[in-house]
Order: sequence, then structure tokens, then C-alpha cells
Amino acid sequence: MPEYAPYALVDDPAVFGLETTTMGATVVRHRPRRSTRATVLLHGAAGSWTTWTPVLQAGDVPEPVLVDLPGWGDAGFTPPPTVDAACDAVVRALEQLGYTEWDVVGHSLGGFLALHLAAVHPRRVRSVTLVSGTTWSVIESVSHPVAGLFALPGFTGLWRVMQALAALGPVGRGLVAGLARARLLRAAVFPLFRHPFRVPASVVDSLGREVRPVAFAAAAALAKGYPADELWAAIGCPVTALKGDRDVFVRDDDLERLRAVVPHARTIVVPDCGHFATVEHPHAVLAATR
Repeated sequence: MPEYAPYALVDDPAVFGLETTTMGATVVRHRPRRSTRATVLLHGAAGSWTTWTPVLQAGDVPEPVLVDLPGWGDAGFTPPPTVDAACDAVVRALEQLGYTEWDVVGHSLGGFLALHLAAVHPRRVRSVTLVSGTTWSVIESVSHPVAGLFALPGFTGLWRVMQALAALGPVGRGLVAGLARARLLRAAVFPLFRHPFRVPASVVDSLGREVRPVAFAAAAALAKGYPADELWAAIGCPVTALKGDRDVFVRDDDLERLRAVVPHARTIVVPDCGHFATVEHPHAVLAATR
């Protein structure tokens, strides 16, 4: 069994030869462009570009473009109002950088956006890799919250807490910051990791900075009523979906449903892993992208 959570997060893009460019509502880290095809890495809610740095440490990622989505990381605190708005911001950034073909890799919320990009930009998206991509279970939990408490209690409970904190405005964000300062956040994020006390401190510190209640609540709202079956059935590019065997946000039947809607999809369950395979098993994530 490969080592669990072998790498800390890195917040200096220069370590990977990346430069930082701000483009409208997004901030991207990328290498000086050498081709027109990019590996686009989209983080999840309560994440940023640093989510992917363990994967970059695990091996070579061709032409990586690491995006801070609107509302997260250095892209500010204003979340996009719709799925299309979030994806349009990514598309504009890629086009300005000169990339015309995209291999899209998305974690959690980023996986949801990756599938949407593949559905609406079939000529641009060459492949999709989901790392615990939030799909039907989250869509149905947001659309039917009471049922979601039974079907996906980990996500639905966290979403409800974020909604309550969002309603408190700056006070809610202050409560999250207080948990981080008191070193209590590791216990709070316990369900997200298979072995929460073996996760590097840099990961917990990053979550402390990126748990933004307003942005999290807005990100969950993007899934409400989303017509996944209709849109994703049109995806023709290669799709690989990976999840941890102890993932509290993605159920096994999400993978089964993906194979039913996208018959050519390949699915992988990573043992001894929670929701953050990017951190817990980055070598498995790297292998899935290839």
C-alpha cells in the first residue's frame, strides 16, 4: 500500500515553475505556455490551487493550469451565481492563455464543473478525470434536503452548517477562523479524511483559510435541480471517475449511475481513502489522469 498523505501542500507556485495570472474572476497558476493543450485542474469547495500540489509532487502533469475558482483562493470572495458563470470564467482564462484543448481534472465541486464543461464544450474538452466529483448524491441532497440527511449525511450536515454560518455574515467566518486558531479544525474536518490525524498540518491550515461559508453555500446551490442525466449523456470524451472507499460526499452508486449515463466512463475506488485523494493518495490521482 502506498504511503498515506505523503506530501504537504505547497503555496509557492515558483516551486513548480508556475507563474500567476489574474484573469477577471479567476486566478490561475501555469507554466510558460508550450502547447495549445492544457491539463486544467479545478479544486473543490473550501479549496484552492494548492489542493493539487501533492499531485504535482507525485509526478509530471503535462502543461498544468491550476485555477482558483471565483469565490475561492486568491480569486476573492464573490461566488458565481450559476454553473455556466463558473465555467465561463474558466473558459475565458484558458482562451486568454491560448489553450484550445483541455484535459479537465476536477476535485469535488471541480469535478461537477468538469463534467459540465465537457457537456457544453465537446470540441475543447479532450478528457475528464473526476476525483471524488460531486454528482447525483449531492444534486439530490441539495434538491431534497430532508432525504439528503439520510442519503448523504456527511455532506448535507456540513452544507446546513455552512448555510447557518453564511447567514451570520462576518461572524460566521470569524467562528471558522477561531476554530482554526484554536487548532480544533482537524476534529471538525474529521469525516473528510480516512486518517485525519495523519494528514499534514498544511492541509488543515488551508481548510481553515478556505472554509468560506457564503461561498460553500453558494457552491452547493449550483447543484440544485441540475439536469445531470440530460447534459452528461452527451459527453463523448474519455471519462475517468475516482473516489475513496470512505468518501462521505460520493456514494458508490454515484459511480454506477455515471457508468449508466456515460457508458464509456471508467471508475476507480481507491482503498484507505476519504474525500481528498489529491492529498491522501496523490499517486493514484496522477495515474488516473493518464
